[in-house]
Amino acid sequence: MAHFKCLRCRSRVWRDGPADDHADDLCPGCGDPLEAVAELSELIGLRSLRPRHVPARRTPPARSARISEQIRETIARHDAERQRRIDAASDRGPGGPR
Repeated sequence: MAHFKCLRCRSRVWRDGPADDHADDLCPGCGDPLEAVAELSELIGLRSLRPRHVPARRTPPARSARISEQIRETIARHDAERQRRIDAASDRGPGGPR
C-alpha cells in the first residue's frame, strides 16, 4: 500500500500497490500533485480523503456454523416442548386434572 500526502490541503491518501504506480496521481481534494511519504509519521495530523479498503466479508468459520446450528436446535427443542405442553393441556379439557 502506498501512502501520499498533499501539503496544500493537509490531507493524506493511500492507494493499493507500489508508490511508483501512483507517482503522477493528483490530490482528490485540491488537484495538486501528491507527494510520496517516506515515513508514516509524516501523515500524523493530516485528514484522510479516501476510506480504507474494507475486504469482502468472509464466510463464517466452521466453529461459528456449529454454534449457529446448536442454537437453532435448542430453539427447535424448546418450541417442540412448548407445543407438547399446549397439546397436552388442550387434551385434558377445561375441567380435567392438572
